[in-house]
Amino acid sequence: MARRNPEWYSIIYDYVNQYYAEQSKYPSVRDITAGTGISVSTVHRCLTDMKERGEIVYNGRRNISTAQTEMESPSKYMKVLGYVACGEGQEEEETVIEYIRMPESIVGKGNFFALIAKGESMIDAGIHPGDYVIVRQQKGANDGDYVVALYEGKNNLKQLIKEDGRYILRSCNEDKETYPDIYPEDLQIQGVAVCVTHKLNHN
Repeated sequence: MARRNPEWYSIIYDYVNQYYAEQSKYPSVRDITAGTGISVSTVHRCLTDMKERGEIVYNGRRNISTAQTEMESPSKYMKVLGYVACGEGQEEEETVIEYIRMPESIVGKGNFFALIAKGESMIDAGIHPGDYVIVRQQKGANDGDYVVALYEGKNNLKQLIKEDGRYILRSCNEDKETYPDIYPEDLQIQGVAVCVTHKLNHN
Protein backbone atom coordinates (compact mmCIF):
# COMPACT_ATOMS: atom_id res chain seq x y z
CA MET A 1 0.00 0.00 0.00
CA ALA A 2 1.30 3.46 -0.88
CA ARG A 3 2.32 5.62 2.03
CA ARG A 4 0.13 8.62 2.74
CA ASN A 5 1.58 12.04 2.02
CA PRO A 6 1.94 13.88 5.38
CA GLU A 7 0.85 17.10 3.65
CA TRP A 8 -2.58 15.62 2.95
CA TYR A 9 -3.47 15.82 6.63
CA SER A 10 -2.79 19.53 6.95
CA ILE A 11 -4.47 20.24 3.60
CA ILE A 12 -7.64 18.42 4.70
CA TYR A 13 -7.61 20.00 8.17
CA ASP A 14 -7.22 23.51 6.73
CA TYR A 15 -9.92 22.87 4.14
CA VAL A 16 -12.45 21.81 6.82
CA ASN A 17 -11.80 25.07 8.69
CA GLN A 18 -12.02 27.13 5.48
CA TYR A 19 -15.22 25.42 4.33
CA TYR A 20 -16.93 25.98 7.68
CA ALA A 21 -15.87 29.65 7.76
CA GLU A 22 -17.34 30.23 4.29
CA GLN A 23 -20.41 27.96 4.37
CA SER A 24 -21.33 27.86 8.11
CA LYS A 25 -21.66 24.09 7.84
CA TYR A 26 -19.36 21.08 7.85
CA PRO A 27 -18.07 19.58 4.59
CA SER A 28 -18.75 16.07 3.36
CA VAL A 29 -16.01 13.75 2.14
CA ARG A 30 -16.96 14.59 -1.44
CA ASP A 31 -16.78 18.33 -0.63
CA ILE A 32 -13.24 17.82 0.64
CA THR A 33 -12.33 15.76 -2.43
CA ALA A 34 -13.68 18.44 -4.77
CA GLY A 35 -11.94 21.22 -2.87
CA THR A 36 -8.53 19.60 -2.42
CA GLY A 37 -8.19 17.23 -5.36
CA ILE A 38 -7.39 14.34 -3.00
CA SER A 39 -9.20 11.10 -3.85
CA VAL A 40 -12.28 9.96 -1.92
CA SER A 41 -10.57 6.84 -0.56
CA THR A 42 -7.53 8.80 0.58
CA VAL A 43 -9.70 11.44 2.28
CA HIS A 44 -11.55 8.65 4.12
CA ARG A 45 -8.30 7.11 5.33
CA CYS A 46 -6.81 10.43 6.40
CA LEU A 47 -9.97 11.40 8.28
CA THR A 48 -9.98 8.06 10.10
CA ASP A 49 -6.34 8.54 11.09
CA MET A 50 -7.01 12.10 12.29
CA LYS A 51 -10.03 10.96 14.27
CA GLU A 52 -7.99 8.24 16.01
CA ARG A 53 -5.37 10.85 16.93
CA GLY A 54 -8.07 13.13 18.35
CA GLU A 55 -7.48 15.88 15.79
CA ILE A 56 -11.02 15.93 14.42
CA VAL A 57 -14.55 14.78 15.18
CA TYR A 58 -15.75 12.48 12.40
CA ASN A 59 -18.80 10.19 12.39
CA GLY A 60 -18.15 8.58 9.02
CA ARG A 61 -20.59 10.86 7.19
CA ARG A 62 -20.88 14.66 6.99
CA ASN A 63 -20.03 15.77 10.51
CA ILE A 64 -16.33 16.49 10.07
CA SER A 65 -15.23 19.16 12.52
CA THR A 66 -12.04 20.43 14.10
CA ALA A 67 -11.37 22.14 17.42
CA GLN A 68 -11.45 25.46 15.57
CA THR A 69 -14.86 24.89 13.98
CA GLU A 70 -16.29 23.65 17.29
CA MET A 71 -15.21 26.95 18.88
CA GLU A 72 -16.82 28.92 16.04
CA SER A 73 -20.06 26.92 15.81
CA PRO A 74 -23.22 28.17 17.56
CA SER A 75 -23.43 26.93 21.13
CA LYS A 76 -26.13 26.24 23.67
CA TYR A 77 -25.64 27.44 27.23
CA MET A 78 -27.67 25.40 29.66
CA LYS A 79 -28.30 24.97 33.35
CA VAL A 80 -27.11 21.89 35.19
CA LEU A 81 -30.11 21.14 37.42
CA GLY A 82 -28.55 18.79 39.94
CA TYR A 83 -28.83 15.01 39.74
CA VAL A 84 -31.18 12.58 38.04
CA ALA A 85 -31.65 9.11 39.49
CA CYS A 86 -30.60 6.12 37.40
CA GLY A 87 -32.08 3.66 39.84
CA GLU A 88 -34.90 4.40 42.25
CA GLY A 89 -36.54 7.75 41.61
CA GLN A 90 -35.78 10.81 43.65
CA GLU A 91 -37.91 13.76 44.66
CA GLU A 92 -38.31 16.39 41.97
CA GLU A 93 -36.22 19.46 42.62
CA GLU A 94 -34.60 22.18 40.54
CA THR A 95 -31.32 23.56 41.82
CA VAL A 96 -28.91 25.21 39.39
CA ILE A 97 -25.43 24.04 40.34
CA GLU A 98 -23.54 25.30 37.29
CA TYR A 99 -23.81 26.23 33.62
CA ILE A 100 -22.23 24.40 30.69
CA ARG A 101 -21.88 25.04 26.97
CA MET A 102 -22.46 22.46 24.22
CA PRO A 103 -22.09 22.98 20.45
CA GLU A 104 -25.40 23.26 18.62
CA SER A 105 -23.94 20.92 16.01
CA ILE A 106 -24.03 18.16 18.65
CA VAL A 107 -27.24 18.82 20.59
CA GLY A 108 -29.35 20.35 17.80
CA LYS A 109 -32.14 22.91 18.12
CA GLY A 110 -34.37 23.49 21.12
CA ASN A 111 -34.24 24.35 24.82
CA PHE A 112 -31.90 22.25 26.92
CA PHE A 113 -30.88 21.52 30.47
CA ALA A 114 -28.35 19.10 31.90
CA LEU A 115 -28.48 16.63 34.77
CA ILE A 116 -25.79 14.57 36.45
CA ALA A 117 -26.48 10.83 36.40
CA LYS A 118 -26.75 9.08 39.75
CA GLY A 119 -26.99 5.30 40.03
CA GLU A 120 -26.26 2.44 37.64
CA SER A 121 -29.57 1.50 36.02
CA MET A 122 -28.52 3.01 32.65
CA ILE A 123 -24.93 1.76 32.35
CA ASP A 124 -25.73 -0.54 29.40
CA ALA A 125 -26.80 2.61 27.51
CA GLY A 126 -23.38 4.13 28.25
CA ILE A 127 -24.68 6.41 31.04
CA HIS A 128 -22.54 6.11 34.17
CA PRO A 129 -22.69 7.79 37.58
CA GLY A 130 -21.29 11.30 37.33
CA ASP A 131 -21.96 11.70 33.60
CA TYR A 132 -23.65 14.86 32.35
CA VAL A 133 -26.89 14.00 30.55
CA ILE A 134 -27.98 16.68 28.05
CA VAL A 135 -31.78 16.84 27.87
CA ARG A 136 -33.99 18.57 25.30
CA GLN A 137 -36.96 20.01 27.15
CA GLN A 138 -40.20 18.57 25.73
CA LYS A 139 -43.39 16.95 26.94
CA GLY A 140 -43.59 14.09 24.44
CA ALA A 141 -41.24 11.29 23.43
CA ASN A 142 -41.03 8.38 21.02
CA ASP A 143 -40.86 4.67 21.77
CA GLY A 144 -37.23 3.85 22.61
CA ASP A 145 -36.19 7.38 23.66
CA TYR A 146 -34.22 7.91 26.85
CA VAL A 147 -36.36 10.24 28.91
CA VAL A 148 -36.38 12.17 32.14
CA ALA A 149 -39.74 11.07 33.49
CA LEU A 150 -41.77 12.31 36.44
CA TYR A 151 -44.00 9.74 38.13
CA GLU A 152 -45.33 9.59 41.69
CA GLY A 153 -43.59 12.91 42.32
CA LYS A 154 -40.16 11.48 41.49
CA ASN A 155 -37.78 12.04 38.60
CA ASN A 156 -35.91 9.24 36.89
CA LEU A 157 -33.88 8.61 33.74
CA LYS A 158 -35.17 5.58 31.83
CA GLN A 159 -35.85 4.24 28.36
CA LEU A 160 -39.45 4.79 27.32
CA ILE A 161 -41.07 1.63 25.91
CA LYS A 162 -44.60 1.30 24.59
CA GLU A 163 -46.13 -2.18 24.75
CA ASP A 164 -49.78 -3.22 24.43
CA GLY A 165 -50.96 0.37 24.52
CA ARG A 166 -49.21 1.37 27.73
CA TYR A 167 -45.88 2.93 28.64
CA ILE A 168 -43.04 1.23 30.47
CA LEU A 169 -39.98 2.88 31.99
CA ARG A 170 -37.13 0.45 31.44
CA SER A 171 -33.63 0.41 32.89
CA CYS A 172 -30.64 -0.39 30.71
CA ASN A 173 -28.94 -2.80 33.07
CA GLU A 174 -28.97 -6.58 32.70
CA ASP A 175 -29.66 -6.93 36.45
CA LYS A 176 -33.45 -6.91 36.08
CA GLU A 177 -34.00 -8.07 39.64
CA THR A 178 -32.42 -4.90 40.98
CA TYR A 179 -33.74 -2.69 38.17
CA PRO A 180 -37.19 -4.01 37.16
CA ASP A 181 -39.52 -2.40 34.65
CA ILE A 182 -41.72 0.40 35.97
CA TYR A 183 -45.37 0.64 34.88
CA PRO A 184 -46.35 4.22 35.77
CA GLU A 185 -50.01 5.11 36.17
CA ASP A 186 -49.36 8.84 35.93
CA LEU A 187 -46.40 9.71 33.70
CA GLN A 188 -45.05 13.13 32.74
CA ILE A 189 -42.14 13.51 30.32
CA GLN A 190 -39.76 16.29 31.33
CA GLY A 191 -37.43 15.91 28.37
CA VAL A 192 -35.50 13.56 26.09
CA ALA A 193 -31.79 12.84 26.52
CA VAL A 194 -29.89 13.77 23.36
CA CYS A 195 -26.29 13.09 24.39
CA VAL A 196 -24.05 12.26 27.32
CA THR A 197 -20.76 13.85 28.33
CA HIS A 198 -18.59 11.36 30.19
CA LYS A 199 -16.39 12.32 33.09
CA LEU A 200 -12.85 10.97 33.00
CA ASN A 201 -13.21 9.28 36.38
CA HIS A 202 -16.39 7.74 37.74
CA ASN A 203 -16.79 7.74 41.49
